[in-house]
Amino acid sequence: MSGISTILNIGKEALLAQQTAISVASHNIDNADTEGYSRQSLTLTTAASSPLAVGNLGNGVQQVSIMRQYDQFITRQIVEQNSTLGYLEAQNEIYPVLEAVFDETDDLGMSDLLNAFWDSWQELSDNPELTSSRQEVLEQGQLQIDKLQSITTSLGDLRSDLNLSLDAAVSEVNSITRQIAELNGQITSTETATAPQNDLRDKRDTLINELAGYLDISCCETATGACTVMISDGHTLVEGNSQSDIAWNDEGLAWLSESAGGTQTAIVVKEGSGIGGKIGGWSEILGQIEEGDPDNYAGQLDAFAEALIREINQQFSQGVGMAAFSGELQSAQIPDTALLTATLDAGQDTTAITAGTLEINDTSIGMIAGGQASYGLATAKSANTAAAINAAACGVTAKLTTQVSGAAITAGLAAGETVSFAVGGIEVSYTAVGAETPAETAANVAGAINDAVTIYNGDPANTPAMTLEAAAGDGANGGSTAAIILRNTNAGDESAIVISGIDPGDAAEGKLSLTAGSFAADAAHNTGTVSLFSTDTIDITAGANDACLDQLGLGGGNVSSSDVAGDGQLVFQAGDNAVSGVLQGLAYADELQTDGGGFSLWLYNADGTPALPDAVTVDLTRVYTLQDVADAINTSLTNATGASPAWLTASVQDNRLVLTPDSEHRFAFSGDSANFLATAELNTFFTGSSAADMAINQTVLDNPDYLTAGLVTEDGEIYSGNNSNALLLADIRDREDVAYTGGRQASLDDFYSSLVGDIGVGSQATADNLEYNTLLGNQLMDLRDSAAGVSLDEEMANLIKYQQAYAAAAKLITIADEMMQTLLDTI
Repeated sequence: MSGISTILNIGKEALLAQQTAISVASHNIDNADTEGYSRQSLTLTTAASSPLAVGNLGNGVQQVSIMRQYDQFITRQIVEQNSTLGYLEAQNEIYPVLEAVFDETDDLGMSDLLNAFWDSWQELSDNPELTSSRQEVLEQGQLQIDKLQSITTSLGDLRSDLNLSLDAAVSEVNSITRQIAELNGQITSTETATAPQNDLRDKRDTLINELAGYLDISCCETATGACTVMISDGHTLVEGNSQSDIAWNDEGLAWLSESAGGTQTAIVVKEGSGIGGKIGGWSEILGQIEEGDPDNYAGQLDAFAEALIREINQQFSQGVGMAAFSGELQSAQIPDTALLTATLDAGQDTTAITAGTLEINDTSIGMIAGGQASYGLATAKSANTAAAINAAACGVTAKLTTQVSGAAITAGLAAGETVSFAVGGIEVSYTAVGAETPAETAANVAGAINDAVTIYNGDPANTPAMTLEAAAGDGANGGSTAAIILRNTNAGDESAIVISGIDPGDAAEGKLSLTAGSFAADAAHNTGTVSLFSTDTIDITAGANDACLDQLGLGGGNVSSSDVAGDGQLVFQAGDNAVSGVLQGLAYADELQTDGGGFSLWLYNADGTPALPDAVTVDLTRVYTLQDVADAINTSLTNATGASPAWLTASVQDNRLVLTPDSEHRFAFSGDSANFLATAELNTFFTGSSAADMAINQTVLDNPDYLTAGLVTEDGEIYSGNNSNALLLADIRDREDVAYTGGRQASLDDFYSSLVGDIGVGSQATADNLEYNTLLGNQLMDLRDSAAGVSLDEEMANLIKYQQAYAAAAKLITIADEMMQTLLDTI
């Protein structure tokens, strides 16, 4: 019903509405510069009307709620963009540091130093007899080392700095997520549908944007108003008023889960750009400079250093200095080497192991394909396993053990029949006493082979020992029943097994079903085992249980002293099984070519004249340990000189090969077809195998005359003016077929330039992406401000509007009051 009281009530509600509107505008003005603040506005609606005879009469205004101006789509885009910006900003911060580490802008850049190094060898070839030329080579070599080790040290410092930054960032993330969880609790407990907690929501949005700068996150709001925050792999950081911490450890970023009993579990989340934000950017750069990855920047630096050392040493070791060695010469020391031999399960021969299932020393192993077993042995799968492990460059060398089997013997030898042939050059002869079955012939001929090997090895003049054995096939040992099997006895010995002298046309020898030839370890010729060598720990992870390890024959929990059954892990150390002085413990063992390979030793009298007309050839076929090498040298020298005491003695001391001449003799090297000298660091320019441990051989530093500028001539002469080896060393600069870890090939100069170029390209691409994404981020913020930002001009206009409306409402009350007074006066 219409009346004065209705007019008064309309005026009152109008006054209250405009007063609230002015308060809201004041709040907007006060927070115009507050980060993350969203402009608020009072929502008004007309009050319910009253029906009159003449129609429905309005009852003024009604306040509904105070709402913030908010565009959910743009807000979500800003969160995603903040993650991208954080990622790029983190990388853009570090790339200039990397570029400074690999700086090539001055004369001390690695490329210039490398050119000066090659030039010094060229200078030595021009003046091989000058001490100054030799000193220049040493100085330039040391500058190479100093530069590479300076880069390595700088990368180590950068790794430390990045880890500190990541630790701090993770702590900040945990602090932010706690605050978001607290705000969730406050919002859900205090707001209603008509009274939202605008300011608390703005604070929460600001924290979410800040969090996105550290990580790639996704958010969704529940019906209660709480915000759930998840990282990119789906793990929850905030849910309701609870939150989960993250941590940074040796394995990377980890999400921490706590059980009801209080047990905390760290679950590693995916690395690199998948993490997003600053943490993702920093962790990706850290991944580029971590040790142990052959494909990252640090790994490529080590690959360059490894190739430089290898190429120089392999050529250097072929030569001779201005004089032969007159004193003791020592090889590199071989640490005790862990040897883990895995016999693969032939029952799972065709089952592949998918890429990434197996990790060795934190390095993922690629797919291991299955393959058909051969007479009870998983030969094909063993070869695939060794290839996959070696390709991963995980600090472990995988080797097969050679085995060859003939076909099944179908007819045994008749009484009196004789077979004669050779295995590894050892003559074998067997005559059947009586008529034999095929199985008897296989067993008896295998026994004859073993007897011949035993006799051969019993002669001290025969070194190295013939490390193979024969057996009769039984259908489960790699050969069919009644077949003759030959296999190496040293685990991981891939030396070829050579069978010769078999005449397939001979009635007796044709019955043996053996094929003449040289058989090296491959997918068809191995014992179904893989031998893993490492001078450090072999740390294997293969899933949540032993299923994968069982395929490799390494499950069950009894492989090492610390092995636990069923946990999918295996840690194996030298203390579990070590071989002393094994050549596979040398850093460049994969360069050894011992099948038919060897080197030449030249012996000289004290006056420098040849003590023998020819070099002593040292055959290194089938050598397995340093002691085998020492035995081969001593036997070759004894056979060549017949001298007692020996003019030159080889021994093994503290896992080093030591060559010691007597006081009347000198020695030099040539013709190393086995790459043994370079691998063992005998007569080399460099020692070590990486940027961190490379050094100039102390023997050369102590006496620059041992720089091998020349080669021993065919008649054994050593000339101070001989420059033939210096020319070959200088020519390494132009070689395009230098091999690097991972199968790449390029010249040394090009490989290093490519590494520096990759860093430069990465830096420029990051800077360009950052510039583009900064502009995109600014555009998004402009869109956000257009919808949710505070415009002071607009708020001032609103204040005037609200003030005038307030004055009008007040006037309405005044008029109503006057109407009331008039009414009262008439009574």
